[in-house]
Amino acid sequence: MTQVSALARLSTRRTARPHAAADAAAGIAGRVAPMARLAALALLAALSGCSVFSSGSQSTTTYDLGPLAAAPSQAPARLPKLRVAETDGPTWMDGRGVYYRLQYTQAQRLQAYSTQRWVDAPTRLFDDRLRDAVSGRGALTWYGDTSVPAIKVDLLGFEQVFDSPTSSRGVVRARATVFHKGLLGQKTFVAEQPAPSADGAGGVKALSASADAVIAAILDWAATLPLEVAAASGPAQLPRANPPSRDAVPLPTAQTPKPTPPRP
Repeated sequence: MTQVSALARLSTRRTARPHAAADAAAGIAGRVAPMARLAALALLAALSGCSVFSSGSQSTTTYDLGPLAAAPSQAPARLPKLRVAETDGPTWMDGRGVYYRLQYTQAQRLQAYSTQRWVDAPTRLFDDRLRDAVSGRGALTWYGDTSVPAIKVDLLGFEQVFDSPTSSRGVVRARATVFHKGLLGQKTFVAEQPAPSADGAGGVKALSASADAVIAAILDWAATLPLEVAAASGPAQLPRANPPSRDAVPLPTAQTPKPTPPRP
Protein backbone atom coordinates (compact mmCIF):
# COMPACT_ATOMS: atom_id res chain seq x y z
CA MET A 1 0.00 0.00 0.00
CA THR A 2 2.81 2.35 0.79
CA GLN A 3 4.42 1.85 -2.60
CA VAL A 4 1.09 2.35 -4.37
CA SER A 5 0.49 5.63 -2.53
CA ALA A 6 3.96 6.89 -3.36
CA LEU A 7 3.48 6.05 -7.03
CA ALA A 8 0.12 7.82 -7.03
CA ARG A 9 1.62 10.98 -5.55
CA LEU A 10 4.49 10.95 -8.04
CA SER A 11 2.04 10.57 -10.94
CA THR A 12 -0.01 13.50 -9.63
CA ARG A 13 3.05 15.77 -9.51
CA ARG A 14 4.08 14.83 -13.06
CA THR A 15 0.55 15.46 -14.31
CA ALA A 16 0.30 18.85 -12.55
CA ARG A 17 3.57 20.28 -13.91
CA PRO A 18 2.27 20.88 -17.50
CA HIS A 19 -0.76 22.76 -16.11
CA ALA A 20 1.44 24.96 -13.87
CA ALA A 21 3.76 25.77 -16.77
CA ALA A 22 0.77 26.68 -18.94
CA ASP A 23 -0.67 28.91 -16.24
CA ALA A 24 2.68 30.69 -15.79
CA ALA A 25 3.00 31.22 -19.55
CA ALA A 26 -0.52 32.60 -19.71
CA GLY A 27 0.27 35.02 -16.89
CA ILE A 28 3.40 36.28 -18.63
CA ALA A 29 1.51 36.66 -21.90
CA GLY A 30 -1.21 38.59 -20.10
CA ARG A 31 1.37 41.03 -18.76
CA VAL A 32 3.30 41.34 -22.04
CA ALA A 33 0.24 42.08 -24.23
CA PRO A 34 -0.65 45.43 -22.57
CA MET A 35 3.00 46.47 -22.67
CA ALA A 36 3.15 45.72 -26.37
CA ARG A 37 0.00 47.74 -26.98
CA LEU A 38 1.45 50.70 -25.06
CA ALA A 39 4.69 50.51 -27.03
CA ALA A 40 2.74 50.49 -30.30
CA LEU A 41 0.72 53.54 -29.24
CA ALA A 42 3.87 55.40 -28.25
CA LEU A 43 5.45 54.64 -31.63
CA LEU A 44 2.36 55.86 -33.48
CA ALA A 45 2.35 59.05 -31.41
CA ALA A 46 6.00 59.72 -32.22
CA LEU A 47 5.47 59.18 -35.92
CA SER A 48 2.35 61.34 -36.08
CA GLY A 49 3.98 64.25 -34.25
CA CYS A 50 1.37 64.47 -31.53
CA SER A 51 0.96 62.90 -28.11
CA VAL A 52 -2.12 60.84 -27.28
CA PHE A 53 -1.02 60.59 -23.67
CA SER A 54 -0.50 64.32 -23.04
CA SER A 55 -3.66 65.60 -24.75
CA GLY A 56 -4.98 68.25 -22.41
CA SER A 57 -2.26 67.58 -19.83
CA GLN A 58 0.64 69.65 -21.26
CA SER A 59 0.34 73.39 -20.84
CA THR A 60 0.86 75.71 -23.79
CA THR A 61 3.83 78.07 -23.70
CA THR A 62 3.26 81.53 -25.19
CA TYR A 63 5.85 83.98 -26.50
CA ASP A 64 6.15 87.52 -27.76
CA LEU A 65 9.16 89.19 -29.38
CA GLY A 66 10.62 90.19 -26.03
CA PRO A 67 12.04 93.57 -25.02
CA LEU A 68 13.53 95.89 -27.59
CA ALA A 69 17.22 95.38 -28.26
CA ALA A 70 19.64 97.85 -26.75
CA ALA A 71 20.29 100.96 -28.81
CA PRO A 72 23.40 100.67 -31.04
CA SER A 73 26.48 102.64 -30.14
CA GLN A 74 26.10 104.69 -33.32
CA ALA A 75 22.71 106.40 -33.49
CA PRO A 76 20.72 105.41 -36.60
CA ALA A 77 19.60 107.95 -39.16
CA ARG A 78 16.69 110.12 -38.07
CA LEU A 79 13.44 109.97 -40.00
CA PRO A 80 10.90 112.72 -40.72
CA LYS A 81 7.32 112.34 -39.56
CA LEU A 82 5.90 109.10 -40.96
CA ARG A 83 2.75 107.03 -40.83
CA VAL A 84 2.67 103.23 -40.80
CA ALA A 85 0.10 101.14 -42.62
CA GLU A 86 -1.07 97.90 -41.01
CA THR A 87 1.29 94.97 -41.63
CA ASP A 88 -0.17 92.17 -43.75
CA GLY A 89 0.88 88.58 -44.35
CA PRO A 90 -0.33 85.20 -45.68
CA THR A 91 -3.40 83.59 -44.12
CA TRP A 92 -1.37 81.11 -42.08
CA MET A 93 0.04 84.06 -40.12
CA ASP A 94 -3.46 85.00 -38.95
CA GLY A 95 -3.14 82.36 -36.23
CA ARG A 96 -0.75 82.22 -33.29
CA GLY A 97 1.24 79.12 -34.20
CA VAL A 98 5.04 79.03 -34.09
CA TYR A 99 5.99 77.49 -37.43
CA TYR A 100 9.06 75.52 -38.43
CA ARG A 101 10.39 73.78 -41.56
CA LEU A 102 12.60 70.68 -41.74
CA GLN A 103 14.76 71.91 -44.60
CA TYR A 104 16.94 68.79 -44.60
CA THR A 105 14.11 66.30 -45.11
CA GLN A 106 10.75 68.03 -45.79
CA ALA A 107 11.55 71.41 -47.29
CA GLN A 108 8.05 71.88 -48.73
CA ARG A 109 6.23 71.26 -45.44
CA LEU A 110 5.48 74.03 -42.96
CA GLN A 111 4.49 72.77 -39.52
CA ALA A 112 3.48 74.32 -36.21
CA TYR A 113 4.62 73.30 -32.73
CA SER A 114 1.85 71.60 -30.75
CA THR A 115 2.46 73.41 -27.45
CA GLN A 116 4.28 76.59 -28.53
CA ARG A 117 2.24 79.71 -29.36
CA TRP A 118 2.69 83.42 -29.99
CA VAL A 119 0.60 85.69 -27.77
CA ASP A 120 -0.78 87.29 -30.96
CA ALA A 121 -0.56 86.82 -34.71
CA PRO A 122 3.00 87.30 -36.06
CA THR A 123 1.82 90.16 -38.29
CA ARG A 124 0.48 92.04 -35.25
CA LEU A 125 3.67 91.46 -33.25
CA PHE A 126 5.79 92.67 -36.17
CA ASP A 127 3.51 95.68 -36.70
CA ASP A 128 3.88 96.78 -33.07
CA ARG A 129 7.65 96.37 -33.29
CA LEU A 130 7.80 98.42 -36.49
CA ARG A 131 5.80 101.30 -34.98
CA ASP A 132 8.04 101.35 -31.92
CA ALA A 133 11.11 101.53 -34.16
CA VAL A 134 9.65 104.36 -36.27
CA SER A 135 8.74 106.41 -33.19
CA GLY A 136 12.27 105.84 -31.87
CA ARG A 137 13.77 107.47 -34.97
CA GLY A 138 11.35 110.35 -35.42
CA ALA A 139 7.68 111.22 -35.11
CA LEU A 140 5.01 108.58 -35.73
CA THR A 141 1.66 110.02 -36.78
CA TRP A 142 -1.71 108.35 -37.34
CA TYR A 143 -2.36 106.76 -40.70
CA GLY A 144 -5.02 109.26 -41.70
CA ASP A 145 -2.46 112.07 -41.84
CA THR A 146 -1.97 112.05 -45.61
CA SER A 147 0.40 115.01 -45.51
CA VAL A 148 3.33 112.69 -44.70
CA PRO A 149 4.76 109.56 -46.40
CA ALA A 150 3.66 106.08 -45.33
CA ILE A 151 5.45 102.75 -44.85
CA LYS A 152 3.63 99.51 -45.68
CA VAL A 153 5.17 96.10 -44.86
CA ASP A 154 4.01 92.74 -46.18
CA LEU A 155 5.42 89.91 -44.08
CA LEU A 156 6.38 87.10 -46.47
CA GLY A 157 8.10 84.62 -44.15
CA PHE A 158 8.33 84.13 -40.40
CA GLU A 159 9.57 80.63 -39.57
CA GLN A 160 12.23 78.52 -37.89
CA VAL A 161 14.23 76.57 -40.48
CA PHE A 162 16.03 73.36 -39.44
CA ASP A 163 19.08 72.59 -41.56
CA SER A 164 19.72 69.47 -39.46
CA PRO A 165 18.11 67.89 -36.37
CA THR A 166 20.39 69.99 -34.15
CA SER A 167 20.84 73.21 -36.14
CA SER A 168 18.18 75.81 -36.97
CA ARG A 169 17.74 79.50 -37.72
CA GLY A 170 14.98 82.09 -37.59
CA VAL A 171 14.14 83.48 -41.04
CA VAL A 172 12.10 86.66 -41.59
CA ARG A 173 11.27 87.96 -45.08
CA ALA A 174 9.40 91.22 -45.65
CA ARG A 175 8.52 93.51 -48.54
CA ALA A 176 8.50 97.22 -47.65
CA THR A 177 6.71 99.90 -49.68
CA VAL A 178 7.06 103.64 -49.09
CA PHE A 179 4.57 105.93 -50.82
CA HIS A 180 3.19 109.46 -50.82
CA LYS A 181 1.14 110.68 -53.78
CA GLY A 182 2.81 107.81 -55.61
CA LEU A 183 5.45 105.16 -55.07
CA LEU A 184 8.69 106.36 -53.48
CA GLY A 185 10.35 102.95 -53.19
CA GLN A 186 9.81 99.23 -52.70
CA LYS A 187 12.28 96.57 -51.61
CA THR A 188 12.34 93.03 -50.14
CA PHE A 189 14.43 92.30 -47.05
CA VAL A 190 15.59 88.99 -45.54
CA ALA A 191 17.24 88.41 -42.16
CA GLU A 192 18.44 85.13 -40.61
CA GLN A 193 19.67 84.55 -37.06
CA PRO A 194 20.86 81.22 -35.60
CA ALA A 195 18.68 79.62 -32.96
CA PRO A 196 20.43 78.96 -29.62
CA SER A 197 18.58 75.65 -29.24
CA ALA A 198 16.83 73.21 -31.59
CA ASP A 199 13.34 73.74 -30.17
CA GLY A 200 10.50 76.23 -30.07
CA ALA A 201 12.12 78.43 -27.44
CA GLY A 202 15.28 78.73 -29.52
CA GLY A 203 13.26 79.44 -32.65
CA VAL A 204 11.38 82.27 -30.94
CA LYS A 205 14.64 83.97 -29.90
CA ALA A 206 16.03 83.67 -33.42
CA LEU A 207 12.82 85.05 -34.98
CA SER A 208 12.80 87.99 -32.58
CA ALA A 209 16.37 88.91 -33.52
CA SER A 210 15.62 88.48 -37.23
CA ALA A 211 12.53 90.70 -36.99
CA ASP A 212 14.56 93.48 -35.36
CA ALA A 213 17.23 93.14 -38.06
CA VAL A 214 14.66 93.39 -40.86
CA ILE A 215 12.99 96.44 -39.30
CA ALA A 216 16.35 98.20 -38.85
CA ALA A 217 17.24 97.50 -42.48
CA ILE A 218 13.86 98.79 -43.69
CA LEU A 219 14.20 102.07 -41.79
CA ASP A 220 17.82 102.55 -42.87
CA TRP A 221 16.70 102.16 -46.47
CA ALA A 222 13.69 104.45 -45.98
CA ALA A 223 16.00 107.16 -44.65
CA THR A 224 17.70 107.26 -48.07
CA LEU A 225 14.44 108.10 -49.87
CA PRO A 226 13.25 111.69 -50.52
CA LEU A 227 10.80 111.63 -47.63
CA GLU A 228 11.17 115.26 -46.58
CA VAL A 229 10.68 116.50 -50.13
CA ALA A 230 7.52 114.45 -50.43
CA ALA A 231 6.22 115.72 -47.09
CA ALA A 232 6.98 119.35 -47.98
CA SER A 233 4.82 119.11 -51.10
CA GLY A 234 1.75 118.75 -48.92
CA PRO A 235 -1.18 116.37 -49.20
CA ALA A 236 -2.40 115.19 -52.53
CA GLN A 237 -5.23 117.21 -54.07
CA LEU A 238 -8.33 115.19 -54.78
CA PRO A 239 -9.64 115.52 -58.35
CA ARG A 240 -12.92 117.32 -58.88
CA ALA A 241 -15.87 115.00 -59.17
CA ASN A 242 -17.20 116.50 -62.44
CA PRO A 243 -14.59 118.70 -64.17
CA PRO A 244 -16.05 120.93 -66.88
CA SER A 245 -15.52 119.92 -70.48
CA ARG A 246 -13.80 122.11 -73.03
CA ASP A 247 -17.11 122.83 -74.80
CA ALA A 248 -18.97 123.79 -71.65
CA VAL A 249 -20.76 127.14 -71.84
CA PRO A 250 -20.41 129.21 -68.68
CA LEU A 251 -23.67 130.04 -66.97
CA PRO A 252 -24.63 133.73 -66.88
CA THR A 253 -24.01 135.41 -63.58
CA ALA A 254 -26.67 137.42 -61.86
CA GLN A 255 -26.40 141.17 -62.43
CA THR A 256 -26.54 143.38 -59.40
CA PRO A 257 -29.20 146.06 -60.01
CA LYS A 258 -28.01 149.66 -59.89
CA PRO A 259 -29.48 151.72 -57.09
CA THR A 260 -32.25 154.15 -58.15
CA PRO A 261 -31.49 157.75 -57.23
CA PRO A 262 -34.14 159.37 -55.04
CA ARG A 263 -36.59 161.81 -56.64
CA PRO A 264 -36.23 165.49 -55.76
